[in-house]
Amino acid sequence: MVLLNAWALFALLPLWLLYRRHIKQTDTRQIKLLYLSLLFMIIALSEPALKNAPTKQSFNSQDFIIAIDASYSMMAEDIKPNRFEAAKKAIAKLLRLHPKDRFTLFAFTSNALLISPPTTDTAIALDALETLNPKYILTKSTNLENLFETVGKVSFKKKKLIIFSDGGDDTDVAKLVSTLKRNHITPYFVATATKKGAPLKKDGKYLKNIHNELVISKINPALQDIASLSGGKYYELTSKGVIEELSRDISDTTKTKRSQLQVQSYKELFTIPLLVGIALFFVSITKFHQLLPLLLLTLLPYKAEANILDFYYLDQAKQSYASKHYKEAARCFEHLRATPQSTYNAATAYYKAGMYKKALKLYSRIKTHHTNLKAAIYYNMGNAATKLKMYDQAKRYYRYALALDPNDKDALENLLAIRALHDKKSDMPQRAAQSSKKKKQKQKSQKEANDENKKQKQGGSSQNSSSQSSQGGGGMKKKKVQEGSVIKAKKKPNNYKMGYRAYEIINKGYADEKEPW
Repeated sequence: MVLLNAWALFALLPLWLLYRRHIKQTDTRQIKLLYLSLLFMIIALSEPALKNAPTKQSFNSQDFIIAIDASYSMMAEDIKPNRFEAAKKAIAKLLRLHPKDRFTLFAFTSNALLISPPTTDTAIALDALETLNPKYILTKSTNLENLFETVGKVSFKKKKLIIFSDGGDDTDVAKLVSTLKRNHITPYFVATATKKGAPLKKDGKYLKNIHNELVISKINPALQDIASLSGGKYYELTSKGVIEELSRDISDTTKTKRSQLQVQSYKELFTIPLLVGIALFFVSITKFHQLLPLLLLTLLPYKAEANILDFYYLDQAKQSYASKHYKEAARCFEHLRATPQSTYNAATAYYKAGMYKKALKLYSRIKTHHTNLKAAIYYNMGNAATKLKMYDQAKRYYRYALALDPNDKDALENLLAIRALHDKKSDMPQRAAQSSKKKKQKQKSQKEANDENKKQKQGGSSQNSSSQSSQGGGGMKKKKVQEGSVIKAKKKPNNYKMGYRAYEIINKGYADEKEPW
């Protein structure tokens, strides 16, 4: 409401000064009313409030953690339409069977990433699950140990972890069981594959390993041993009624607890002195019949979120922005009442003006729960950081933007471009060293050839010279082949260190993946 804004109260002071020129000095009643009105307005600005008694909200719930494997092998089609989509469908069914329980959702490859924080709102969890797309997860292999370590950081004392995965290639059962017990995790493995397995495809062609053999992905038999040794259970998604069986097991093994949440609330009282102050002000400068319409206007059921001068500054900002006077437009936006949208507009105008540090600072101040706006903010922060050559920060901002909006192709392209540039720069010293080494070897070979020719010219019989020349030539040829093979062997493949981060960064670091299946 506009009358609740401090600037609106200060706007009354000029009216009082104008009126003061017309009142008589002997009319002390009106002056006293004005001072009294000012006093009540100051009291209103102090925001008086009464503290209500705390209330407790109780609800029955169990805590579960669900992890879905998003590695490349989950694209196999031995379960229709593929393993990943079948796992998503099964998880959605499990969530609907437990509407009052609290679930935390993870997706994992070589890294584990949070896709939905703990929530009893099934709709939120289902929405997060539906929007998960492996296409935008840049790592593609499977690492169960990393998943267990990440889940171990969750604040639950005893963690019930339901895992939908084909198991990858992990075979160190003892190490994985030790990790589960150390982090107090009870695993429920839902093997999302068949025992026969299926070949993996990429771009319509079957994948082959370094031995030119088809890559066949099957259920990892180690999953059953891990579940047995860690006190968990093992299921196969291809079994009939497996989700219902899993639902019964997790309900029976965990006692339902009644959770309580204490809520503190306050009753705001600032409107009372504010209305009294405004009423006294108008009583002091008007007659009653003039005051009545104004009082009726204050009772109209509408809310205004702008200051008195906001309309002026907003108009000036739009005109300046349209005429490409971005710096002036940004200053006008900053004069508006501070909201996420006004701050965003100011930051964008500063970015257009080339003031990237100022833009980055303003973007970082914006607090909002709107996913689309937050994704745009992180994308623009990434652009500003790139302009400032702060590439590490830029990569982090682009990852945040992708976590909030996985369909943002611009953010993904910018992230990959920065990584490619970083890898190219990091390879330059090695390439320079290789070039220098190759040049020295060439000079050494040339020197040996010159020495050999000189030796042939200086002495020995023609037969010996011929023999030496032949031996020298053979040695040179062999040495060149050896040098070439050394250089070729030390040539480093250009593998990107890919990573993907969701709503918050759970783990750092990336994985080199030569065969990410």
